[in-house]
Amino acid sequence: MNKYLIKFKKLGMYRFISGLDTISMIERTFRRTNLKMQFTEGFHPKPKFTYVDPVATGVIDWAFYLTIELLEDYNTSFVKEEIKRVQPPHFVVDKVLKKDVNLSKIHSYEFQIIARKNFNLPEKIVKKTKRGFREIPISSLENLKIIEKKDYIVINYIIEKENTFNPYIISDAVFLAIRKECYPSFLFEGSVLDEKNPRSG
Repeated sequence: MNKYLIKFKKLGMYRFISGLDTISMIERTFRRTNLKMQFTEGFHPKPKFTYVDPVATGVIDWAFYLTIELLEDYNTSFVKEEIKRVQPPHFVVDKVLKKDVNLSKIHSYEFQIIARKNFNLPEKIVKKTKRGFREIPISSLENLKIIEKKDYIVINYIIEKENTFNPYIISDAVFLAIRKECYPSFLFEGSVLDEKNPRSG
């Protein structure tokens, strides 16, 4: 079994592509490569992918991770070049590792938002859920950093997976949001997911 961990970046106007459409785009991209994929069984076979949770529509994603099973033992540089050869212009491959990673173990995400001046964080965020609404206190944001620039404010934070919300609901003053990284709750030795994990070590 040949499993690969691949990191993509969704940039520019592609941030307005929904999560489901992003997954369809990935499948089409891989079908255009010369990589021999492992497929599911049944009447409608699909490539064997697993994905990190998608971001809300409108959020730039620097950390869209997926795993894929391939039939042959390819060099990671070959896999990366095959994807680059056919990838869409604003959905680009960043890293490829030959690694079996359980993406469901990711527990938190790092975000950056950019807002207009004269912006203050509210004390809580009201998140809409399937069962109604849930309040998320701003105090639950980890590693919160606010940097004032000349014409705007940059806010960085890490939030647990279950508390993740659309950054644009914080305020109308937010005009850009980015998911910068994903972090696991255990150590992935040799994985790109560990390189910037503030909880490691």
